[in-house]
Amino acid sequence: MGAMIFRPEFKTRAGKKVSFGANYTHNTTAKRRAGLTKAGRPRALAGAPVAPVRRFRFWTSPWLFAANTLALGGAYLYERFGPVLGSFALASALYVGYKAARWVVGEVAHWSVKTRQIRGGGQVAHASDGLPPAVRIPADSVNYGNNGR
Repeated sequence: MGAMIFRPEFKTRAGKKVSFGANYTHNTTAKRRAGLTKAGRPRALAGAPVAPVRRFRFWTSPWLFAANTLALGGAYLYERFGPVLGSFALASALYVGYKAARWVVGEVAHWSVKTRQIRGGGQVAHASDGLPPAVRIPADSVNYGNNGR
Protein backbone atom coordinates (compact mmCIF):
# COMPACT_ATOMS: atom_id res chain seq x y z
CA MET A 1 0.00 0.00 0.00
CA GLY A 2 1.33 3.44 -0.93
CA ALA A 3 1.53 6.61 1.09
CA MET A 4 -1.57 7.97 2.78
CA ILE A 5 -3.20 10.41 0.38
CA PHE A 6 -4.72 13.63 1.63
CA ARG A 7 -8.41 13.95 0.87
CA PRO A 8 -9.96 17.42 1.16
CA GLU A 9 -13.44 15.88 1.52
CA PHE A 10 -14.52 12.64 3.09
CA LYS A 11 -17.52 11.06 4.77
CA THR A 12 -17.56 10.12 8.43
CA ARG A 13 -18.94 6.82 9.67
CA ALA A 14 -22.19 8.62 10.38
CA GLY A 15 -22.38 9.63 6.71
CA LYS A 16 -21.75 13.33 7.31
CA LYS A 17 -19.58 14.98 4.67
CA VAL A 18 -16.58 16.73 6.22
CA SER A 19 -14.24 19.01 4.34
CA PHE A 20 -10.84 20.32 5.26
CA GLY A 21 -9.67 23.48 3.58
CA ALA A 22 -6.26 23.97 2.06
CA ASN A 23 -4.91 25.28 5.36
CA TYR A 24 -4.97 21.73 6.77
CA THR A 25 -2.56 20.44 4.14
CA HIS A 26 1.18 20.77 4.00
CA ASN A 27 0.79 21.59 0.34
CA THR A 28 1.86 25.20 -0.04
CA THR A 29 0.72 25.27 -3.67
CA ALA A 30 -2.86 24.44 -2.65
CA LYS A 31 -2.67 27.09 0.06
CA ARG A 32 -1.44 29.68 -2.42
CA ARG A 33 -4.29 28.82 -4.81
CA ALA A 34 -6.74 29.23 -1.97
CA GLY A 35 -5.30 32.66 -1.17
CA LEU A 36 -3.72 31.63 2.13
CA THR A 37 -0.27 32.09 3.59
CA LYS A 38 2.07 29.16 4.21
CA ALA A 39 0.75 29.03 7.78
CA GLY A 40 -2.83 28.69 6.48
CA ARG A 41 -3.99 32.17 7.45
CA PRO A 42 -5.87 34.40 4.98
CA ARG A 43 -3.52 36.59 2.98
CA ALA A 44 -4.11 40.33 3.35
CA LEU A 45 -5.46 41.65 0.07
CA ALA A 46 -3.59 44.41 -1.71
CA GLY A 47 -5.02 47.76 -0.70
CA ALA A 48 -6.99 46.28 2.20
CA PRO A 49 -6.97 48.38 5.36
CA VAL A 50 -4.44 47.13 7.87
CA ALA A 51 -5.15 47.21 11.60
CA PRO A 52 -3.19 50.01 13.25
CA VAL A 53 -0.23 48.78 15.25
CA ARG A 54 -0.52 49.78 18.88
CA ARG A 55 2.84 50.68 20.31
CA PHE A 56 3.89 49.00 23.54
CA ARG A 57 3.93 51.69 26.19
CA PHE A 58 6.01 50.48 29.08
CA TRP A 59 5.05 53.29 31.45
CA THR A 60 1.37 52.34 31.33
CA SER A 61 1.89 48.58 31.17
CA PRO A 62 1.23 45.93 33.80
CA TRP A 63 4.91 45.00 33.53
CA LEU A 64 5.94 48.24 35.21
CA PHE A 65 3.42 47.64 37.99
CA ALA A 66 4.77 44.10 38.49
CA ALA A 67 8.39 45.29 38.52
CA ASN A 68 7.62 48.03 41.06
CA THR A 69 5.66 45.62 43.25
CA LEU A 70 8.53 43.16 43.16
CA ALA A 71 11.10 45.84 44.01
CA LEU A 72 9.04 47.22 46.88
CA GLY A 73 8.25 43.73 48.19
CA GLY A 74 11.90 42.76 48.00
CA ALA A 75 12.97 45.92 49.82
CA TYR A 76 10.36 45.30 52.53
CA LEU A 77 11.41 41.66 53.03
CA TYR A 78 15.09 42.63 53.05
CA GLU A 79 14.42 45.33 55.67
CA ARG A 80 12.09 43.18 57.79
CA PHE A 81 14.02 39.89 57.87
CA GLY A 82 17.58 40.89 57.03
CA PRO A 83 19.70 40.00 54.03
CA VAL A 84 19.67 36.19 54.35
CA LEU A 85 16.07 35.46 55.35
CA GLY A 86 14.76 38.37 53.29
CA SER A 87 16.47 37.09 50.13
CA PHE A 88 15.20 33.57 50.84
CA ALA A 89 11.64 34.86 51.36
CA LEU A 90 11.82 36.88 48.15
CA ALA A 91 13.14 33.90 46.17
CA SER A 92 10.41 31.67 47.64
CA ALA A 93 7.70 34.21 46.78
CA LEU A 94 9.03 34.52 43.23
CA TYR A 95 9.08 30.73 42.80
CA VAL A 96 5.54 30.26 44.10
CA GLY A 97 4.27 33.19 42.03
CA TYR A 98 5.92 31.80 38.89
CA LYS A 99 4.39 28.36 39.44
CA ALA A 100 0.95 29.86 40.09
CA ALA A 101 1.16 32.07 36.99
CA ARG A 102 2.19 29.13 34.81
CA TRP A 103 -0.68 27.05 36.16
CA VAL A 104 -3.20 29.84 35.47
CA VAL A 105 -1.89 30.37 31.93
CA GLY A 106 -2.04 26.62 31.29
CA GLU A 107 -5.61 26.40 32.52
CA VAL A 108 -6.69 29.38 30.42
CA ALA A 109 -5.08 27.86 27.33
CA HIS A 110 -6.62 24.44 28.03
CA TRP A 111 -10.15 25.75 28.51
CA SER A 112 -9.97 28.17 25.60
CA VAL A 113 -9.09 25.22 23.34
CA LYS A 114 -11.88 23.14 24.86
CA THR A 115 -14.50 25.86 24.35
CA ARG A 116 -13.32 26.37 20.75
CA GLN A 117 -13.66 22.62 20.17
CA ILE A 118 -17.15 22.63 21.66
CA ARG A 119 -18.19 25.62 19.52
CA GLY A 120 -16.66 24.00 16.48
CA GLY A 121 -13.86 26.45 15.78
CA GLY A 122 -13.95 28.28 12.47
CA GLN A 123 -14.93 25.25 10.41
CA VAL A 124 -18.65 25.18 11.18
CA ALA A 125 -19.75 27.35 8.26
CA HIS A 126 -18.34 25.26 5.44
CA ALA A 127 -17.81 21.86 7.04
CA SER A 128 -21.42 20.82 6.49
CA ASP A 129 -21.95 22.04 2.94
CA GLY A 130 -18.68 21.03 1.29
CA LEU A 131 -15.80 23.13 0.09
CA PRO A 132 -16.37 26.82 -0.52
CA PRO A 133 -16.80 27.74 -4.20
CA ALA A 134 -13.47 28.34 -5.93
CA VAL A 135 -12.09 28.72 -9.41
CA ARG A 136 -11.50 25.29 -10.94
CA ILE A 137 -7.88 24.79 -11.88
CA PRO A 138 -7.30 21.68 -14.04
CA ALA A 139 -4.16 20.64 -12.16
CA ASP A 140 -5.92 21.06 -8.82
CA SER A 141 -7.19 17.50 -8.53
CA VAL A 142 -6.59 14.72 -6.06
CA ASN A 143 -4.83 11.73 -7.57
CA TYR A 144 -5.69 8.52 -5.80
CA GLY A 145 -3.15 5.74 -5.99
CA ASN A 146 -4.15 2.46 -7.55
CA ASN A 147 -4.84 0.60 -4.30
CA GLY A 148 -7.46 -1.78 -5.61
CA ARG A 149 -10.23 0.81 -5.87
